[in-house]
Amino acid sequence: MDRNGATSRIQRKLTGSRRDRTPHNALSNRYRIPMDTLALRLAAADGSVDGIPVRRLVAAGFTLLQRSAPLVKALGARRSGVWLRPSPAWVVALAASDGRGAVLLDTEARGEMGPAMLERLHIGALFVDAATDGLVPNGFLAAQLDGVPTTAQVGPTTIDLGSHFGLLLEGRTDATGRDEECLVRAADGATFTHRVLLQQADHDWPILRDFLVPLLRGEHLTTGPATS
Repeated sequence: MDRNGATSRIQRKLTGSRRDRTPHNALSNRYRIPMDTLALRLAAADGSVDGIPVRRLVAAGFTLLQRSAPLVKALGARRSGVWLRPSPAWVVALAASDGRGAVLLDTEARGEMGPAMLERLHIGALFVDAATDGLVPNGFLAAQLDGVPTTAQVGPTTIDLGSHFGLLLEGRTDATGRDEECLVRAADGATFTHRVLLQQADHDWPILRDFLVPLLRGEHLTTGPATS
């Protein structure tokens, strides 16, 4: 990251089978884009979570969205539900929620996450780990992310999050964030746009204060183990 010119390049070297990969001309070229989403800015900051570079986690999330048609269909025009603690999987879920709001569900409020609540929050699919996977209500598709950044489990299907080519993104990291819904707090329904989050406006929200703000500064975080 060129901190003086506020320009960043994100490169992800990917591995996987030829038949699973996105067509070469879709991703292998260099893209110059505004870094106006939370996921792209996290990647550009070049921090890490539990030793895994954030840029790799963001690339894995984009790849998951590209490779799982059932996930894309379930999400549709609805929100995603992120039923995860702050972790590498959380970053992958954020990136895989690209283009829609991600509702942050309380991992401790397990008995409250029934179909009625998920419908009220307009959630189409859930991102979970081993601690919450078994609690997903019937009728909701879940992507289990314990294997990231290399694999994800969507229903009965294991998704390889690699490919044979490199992904190079290039853009301005001082771009104003999009004025579109990015994160939703399930507890009170409060919504936060990319613009608000990139301005780091609500420092009292723990996920922002303790996780996202440090990553936006390029810090290297260690999270605690998951609990069941």
